[in-house]
Amino acid sequence: MSVKLPKIPPIEPQQNRTDNYQDVAIPQAVKTSTSYKLSGINAKHLLPTEESLRPNQDTNSGEIETWPAYASRSVSDTGLIGKSFNKDLMVVKKSVLPKPKFLSALETYVRKEIVQLDCTDPEPSELRLQAYREVFEYLIEDFKTYQPLLSQIKSEYEKMLSHHRQRIRELEPLKAMLITVSEQCDQKILKIREEERQEILVLRKTKMDLLKYIDNMREKENALQAQVAKLQEDLAVEYKKYRNECDMRKLLISDMNDLRHQQEDLKRAAGQGIIDADDDPIRLKLALKVAKDDLTRQANELTRIQADYGDVVPRRDFQMLEAKHVELEEKHKQLVSDFQGLKEEHDTLLDVHKQVLEQRDEFYTEAETLRRSATPRPQWSKCGEIVPAGPDHWHETTSGKRSAEILEALLNEFQSGGALGPDSLDGRGTGDDVPKFLRFEGSFKNRKFKKSELSILLKDIWARKVQSDAERGSREKMTDFLHSFFMERYGNHEEMAAEWGYSLFEALNNFKDEPHVNVLWNVVNDEGTEDLHYHQMDTIKNVMVELQNVDDEKTGHISEGLFINAMHSAFPFKSEASKEALVAAALEELEASAENIEYNALFTEDEEGHTGPFLNLLRTQGDEERDTYIEEIMKQLEGMEQVPVNELRSTLMMIDPVINQEQIVNYLQIAYKCTSPELQDAEPCDNKIIQERMKNGGVHRVGAVY
Repeated sequence: MSVKLPKIPPIEPQQNRTDNYQDVAIPQAVKTSTSYKLSGINAKHLLPTEESLRPNQDTNSGEIETWPAYASRSVSDTGLIGKSFNKDLMVVKKSVLPKPKFLSALETYVRKEIVQLDCTDPEPSELRLQAYREVFEYLIEDFKTYQPLLSQIKSEYEKMLSHHRQRIRELEPLKAMLITVSEQCDQKILKIREEERQEILVLRKTKMDLLKYIDNMREKENALQAQVAKLQEDLAVEYKKYRNECDMRKLLISDMNDLRHQQEDLKRAAGQGIIDADDDPIRLKLALKVAKDDLTRQANELTRIQADYGDVVPRRDFQMLEAKHVELEEKHKQLVSDFQGLKEEHDTLLDVHKQVLEQRDEFYTEAETLRRSATPRPQWSKCGEIVPAGPDHWHETTSGKRSAEILEALLNEFQSGGALGPDSLDGRGTGDDVPKFLRFEGSFKNRKFKKSELSILLKDIWARKVQSDAERGSREKMTDFLHSFFMERYGNHEEMAAEWGYSLFEALNNFKDEPHVNVLWNVVNDEGTEDLHYHQMDTIKNVMVELQNVDDEKTGHISEGLFINAMHSAFPFKSEASKEALVAAALEELEASAENIEYNALFTEDEEGHTGPFLNLLRTQGDEERDTYIEEIMKQLEGMEQVPVNELRSTLMMIDPVINQEQIVNYLQIAYKCTSPELQDAEPCDNKIIQERMKNGGVHRVGAVY
């Protein structure tokens, strides 16, 4: 909508402008031409001659003042050079030509209206256009000669503006719709980007998980390769062929039995008309084909992984070696400093040694003199080797005594038959830190068990313990069982139970160097578990069963070949050297020929519980294998002072792949001295403590050595 502007103020009549010009040279032809006057001005103005006018040229200039285009510019003092109507030169001397008042009034009016309408910004605006439109209308009204043409031009511009405004109004909805569509597209793009970002995050997380999985697979692969290499080095080729053929034969027999059963079931189902769709032979054949394809693909993938990552070092090994390297560097620095100190001490000791040598020579001379003149002194220390109580007890008994007193002590040892200890024992009290079978107060008689008596009592205890645990359905703590054992044996007589309990404890302490006594001693003092005793008994029982199996005639006598076969069956994972050593020990113990081995005599013991060379060697090999197994575990845990439960669990699975979950939990309970539910919250334990507990806890390897 156009804004109504006030009319432009009237322009005052223009004064005579001839005074602004100085003398002008005019050709003669022009002086006789027709003249005219401007309205309100008396001065006359000459018109050009008719000959100088072009055809169809307007001869009326109207009442608008003429103003040259260069009037706003400065002119030199020499004047202005222009052309006359008859093309003759005309020189006008002038300094500055003023602007017409009508033009100045129009410009002033435009500037004033623009300021009043607050549209001084040169950007396009309807208000600015309206101001210029009104001025243009004033110009058309005063410019009578060109009013029709200018009106027509203005009309055409207005039509075009109206047309463009109409087009803009028509395009406004399209613009709004375009903005809406653009916003929707932007929202969709943002949504897609957000989805892609989430997907990228998920893919990154999946990538990290896959990388961790690849690292684990690499470590497992390296461990498997090491195991395979070790297995190939240790196992004999012939035994490997034998085992493979035996396994293939068993699998073939099993497959034949399964196929036979399936065929019988199909026939039976076909006869009854109830064949299940899952037992369709075609479907089973397709499933078998798919399984074979999957197996081939997995085998190829495993081969590729072995080829790609065969030379890769596990990150855990690298970190362990790096930590070990740093530790060794620190130790080296410490050793260098220690060496300097020891060197100084060594120099000092050399001086002291020199002095000692001088004193030794003096004492030697004196000793030689005394040896010639004095009576020889018996070597009483050798008696400790034959005294039943052992060298340590003999040294404590004879320390600081004269020869007569030592001789008397030796006679007392032989008279007592090896019985040790004082005549009475003091009770420890009834505190919770005291084992239950020792929770008594007072003084009790020491029965001073001999080895033979202690051996018989231990057999009764182990036999009754197995029976009691079977009746309970769970394993009872040994100290609690001993209390119940003595109370039941002596009719709940506390004094007798205390007397036998303290006498047993004293005897276990005296004869703890004996292997079968040391097991119960560790269990009672909570330094070991009963699993060690049960494992030894199971090993002996397994050997007896295998020997009885190869004795087809049940005569108790077998040949050396059958004995070797029994050893192979009983100990499939032992080395050939160990098995040959067992055979040699059996032959040496029985002093029998290779064709007549009375194997039952190998499992006897004397009245003190001592076994023969065969069982002793069997026990020694078991201890060595257990120590080797534990050393391998500790080697994997090297560099870790505090060992967490999960780390020990993974190490057990890696060292002994065939171990089952129940045995792993049992070993963890032994190592961390807790129950199965407490393993999840068990604190990391010291490396050396775990090693000692596992040695006394009956831990052993389940599978083969790799």
